[in-house]
Amino acid sequence: MKKKLRVFLIGTAGAVGLALAAVALGGSSASAGFTVRRAHMSMAHALAAKLGPSAYTQNIELAVQQGSYKLGAASNPGFAFLSDPSNDATAKMTIFSPAGYASNLAHAPGSTVGQAFAIVRAGVLGGADLPLSGPVVVGDPANPQLQAAYQLCKSPTDPATPQLILVLTTSLQGQTITVPDFVNAVPNTPYVTQEICLQSPQDPANTFQAQLWYANFTINGVFTNAPTSAPAPGYQWVGDFTPYTGTTPDPARTIELRSYVGLPSSLTFKRVKSKPKFVKFAGKLSINGVNPRGIRVAVFFGAKSQPAFNFLKPGHCIIDSKGCRFVRTKGVPTKGSYTLTRPKVKKKTYFQAFLEDGWFLADSSGNPTCDGPSPNPSQPRCILEILSPMISNQVKVSPPRKKRHHR
Repeated sequence: MKKKLRVFLIGTAGAVGLALAAVALGGSSASAGFTVRRAHMSMAHALAAKLGPSAYTQNIELAVQQGSYKLGAASNPGFAFLSDPSNDATAKMTIFSPAGYASNLAHAPGSTVGQAFAIVRAGVLGGADLPLSGPVVVGDPANPQLQAAYQLCKSPTDPATPQLILVLTTSLQGQTITVPDFVNAVPNTPYVTQEICLQSPQDPANTFQAQLWYANFTINGVFTNAPTSAPAPGYQWVGDFTPYTGTTPDPARTIELRSYVGLPSSLTFKRVKSKPKFVKFAGKLSINGVNPRGIRVAVFFGAKSQPAFNFLKPGHCIIDSKGCRFVRTKGVPTKGSYTLTRPKVKKKTYFQAFLEDGWFLADSSGNPTCDGPSPNPSQPRCILEILSPMISNQVKVSPPRKKRHHR
């Protein structure tokens, strides 16, 4: 495959060398001593510094971007999972909604509730990376294939029949890969889980010998933000990921990844008074429970509307990403205000700010850490907690009108 892959997870376009920026995480004593840091080295190295060599910790992340960060608003999240293709294949994902979020699991089979994009490495094609995309559709619980898949994927506490089935239906040139996502409220807990099970690349039934290493999918109309803000550790999307050892899932090596959501949070962006040769923008970053000092915001620009990278638009800026250009602001101060100056445009250009997912929670030594207990009673290793990405409104800038000279 000749097209360039640009994955903006973990430091944008893979692991990018950037200056370290530390940000104090406020809220309560539970977070005292923790900071939020920008990936200044390969995340593989950052994790290795904490965990040592492993076959399932190289460049791995769960990012959850919400459609709204207002209290009580529809979450409409976009989930993005990245696991370096050199890792062992992922056998199962279990994603917990934040405690305090509401859910609506009653949706008619056949209705479309989101979009999906995935990249799989196909062993039968010499390890080629294949991009697939398609809708997220509500599945029929009476479907015998989905019933059989659920029996193999369900947890001991799950009901006999899933409360909601979402089917990620992705395809490429007539070849389709469907992945069911089983959604259930966990009894006697405040959590709703999504359970996704994947075939091993070594399984003879896996026609393409496919290993999924990047997935981004949206779910609308299911989750609603909590109605009140919360002290540290605040609200967190939590994902537990179990790898294969050969063709057998290996629960002993399950790891946990988290995405921190500050409610309420916002990222504003506007044009301000500028000089003739320059265009100036200003905005403010606010994340409940986090002191944003030092965070650098990415500002995307291009000829097309909505230019910023966006987990709510699966696949955008991933494949053939020419045009997804961006610059970063200086580190914001404690109050979160920022400015950015760009040369005047020569043609109509859209600008949009994006809080990247490369900011992670760190201990006093700068190593990745997590805040608060796991929603999983088995307490898997939590190796990384990032800030939930956010996107701003866009600003359209047109070139200055040429002055008309009268004779």
